Amino acid sequence: MRKRERILASAALVAGLFAATIAPVLAVDVNVTADISVSTTWTANNTYILTKVIYVTSGATLTIEPGTVIRGEPESTPGAVDPGTLVISRGSKIRALGTPGKPIVFTDLDDDNIGANPGTNPYNNLANAAFLSGNWGGVILLGRGYVANNTTAGPDPTKEIQIEGLTASGGLGLYGNCAAAYPSPYGKVCDDDDSGSMSYVSVRYGGFNLSANNEINGITLGAVGRSTDLDHLEVYQTNDDLVEIFGGAPEVKYFVGTNGGDDGVDFDEGWRGKFQFGLVLQGLAKDDNAYKSDKGAEQDGGNTGDSSQPFSIPTLYNMTYIGLGSKASYTAKLTNTALHWRDNAGGRYYNSFFGDFGGATMCIEGGTLPSGTPTGNNTSGQRASTAYNSAAPAPIGAGWGTYYFDPTSDFQLELKNNTFWCFGNGSSIPSGTGDVGAAFGCDAAKAYYDPGVFTTSALQNQYLACASPLPINLLTRGTAATDKPDPVIKIDPRPKGGSAIATSSRDSSVGGAFFSAATYQGAFSPGTNWATGWSSLSRLGYFPTCDPINDPNVTPQEVNGLFFPSRTLAAWAPLTGETISGYDLLRADGATTFNSATCLAKNEAGTTFVLTTQAPAPGAAFFYLVRARNACGVGTLGFSSAGVERTGTSCP
Repeated sequence: MRKRERILASAALVAGLFAATIAPVLAVDVNVTADISVSTTWTANNTYILTKVIYVTSGATLTIEPGTVIRGEPESTPGAVDPGTLVISRGSKIRALGTPGKPIVFTDLDDDNIGANPGTNPYNNLANAAFLSGNWGGVILLGRGYVANNTTAGPDPTKEIQIEGLTASGGLGLYGNCAAAYPSPYGKVCDDDDSGSMSYVSVRYGGFNLSANNEINGITLGAVGRSTDLDHLEVYQTNDDLVEIFGGAPEVKYFVGTNGGDDGVDFDEGWRGKFQFGLVLQGLAKDDNAYKSDKGAEQDGGNTGDSSQPFSIPTLYNMTYIGLGSKASYTAKLTNTALHWRDNAGGRYYNSFFGDFGGATMCIEGGTLPSGTPTGNNTSGQRASTAYNSAAPAPIGAGWGTYYFDPTSDFQLELKNNTFWCFGNGSSIPSGTGDVGAAFGCDAAKAYYDPGVFTTSALQNQYLACASPLPINLLTRGTAATDKPDPVIKIDPRPKGGSAIATSSRDSSVGGAFFSAATYQGAFSPGTNWATGWSSLSRLGYFPTCDPINDPNVTPQEVNGLFFPSRTLAAWAPLTGETISGYDLLRADGATTFNSATCLAKNEAGTTFVLTTQAPAPGAAFFYLVRARNACGVGTLGFSSAGVERTGTSCP
């Protein structure tokens, strides 16, 4: 990729412009050529160019204003290993707080699909932009949480590791070593470390492979603590994982990742944090099979001894993973697995949706064949068969509760209230000690364990065959070459009204204070697409639109004030201050049964509707709700007293 010609900003230049013109300074490209060791603010009227790997050090805070664009240069020469990359070192912080209208964008040198500019080819064209990646590095946050690496004797607050993808640089690339910053006793204080805040941040077209298994991902979190605020993050097109988490206990909410060159969510080395509302959309990061999405989530435990502590046991709610599809001529589809647990990793998934993968729903590795068993010591199979809060769990340092949070589950690896749709291997999960792995796209050298994911009714997981209706509103694939997966070109990831994922018997708020209340499966409620507007998916047209003037996914507020002036007339208070196309009136036989409601009125322009003389059955009653709809028919039925959004029939 070519280097851009740029204007170098200096204090003298800025002062001269003001003195000569008494006018606002024109936006300039600012080369960032040295590490940042004092607190600094990057402003939206400049574009910042990462000319190499830039570290924020010495306890400094880097503040980035809403709407700011940061660009990374590619490797200067082959083998130089110096792509533009931003690294927040231990003890330092980032404060990158974008907004829905002014996201902060990290991208390559030429991306012009930003702000009010729709961009030029290839950046404004979905088909062409979908194969751009590896043009710079990525964003890396490093903290002082626990790291499960060569710690088989127990969690070690002194353990520190060099982050992958970077060469050593005076210790700036290290993560872990809580003991150097916090007083003993350590316990959970290590996992409360704070690396700052990131919100409404889009990371595009990055990723860099230093060597095999040594890469810069879209976003990398190394031993980051749970005091770090991470929400509304996007990674679009990267050569390696969309997001990789090494140890620590970071908590992430509202994440969208598309076309990673490896896994969607990858965790390792004892991550024990939380994740809610995550969309992973798989595809090719480049127009070849070398950089293609692999697993929806690759979930690893300890390094340099699988029994290294603390164990990886995160909790994930409301995830949506969309795979590469089951195209018959794409022969590599069998390896496209939604969930793969190995190396003693655990973890819990609830209220999530996984769809259209070419291989297995999951692989839960046990011991190594020929002697290994499905639930052998220090395997993921053992985590899936070991009680989460037992008095004597698998070997662990003193104080199980010291390193693990909110023990609300039954097992250390658990799946409940999830839906799987259209997998190449159907609902079959490899289980047993025979050579079963290869038949499922899993490692043939391992024994596997099935904790009754689909056969134990109490878990409330369901598998839907490919012939079953698509549970989300829309999933459209284009056409690729014979030996490549067909790419997703349109998606509406919200649950289809009345579908298997539109409701859930589990309220995600039971998972602890971090989790927002949600009684549906997948990353989106039936009414709202939180990725609209600020994400690359939205800008490139992945989300369907039906009106070029009105934003189809800005959901009108709840309609209040429904009343009945007479037995045959319904009336309601009009919504003000919003753009709506009309109102729908729904009638149900119960206050909580609107998923099977009758649509009485569709897109009514006024605020009244004449009712028929039909009466409820003796001893029964009718219940009514009004939905305000936008130009695409999207609206909300409001929220229950518990703050949970109601679901219901959509007027066709």
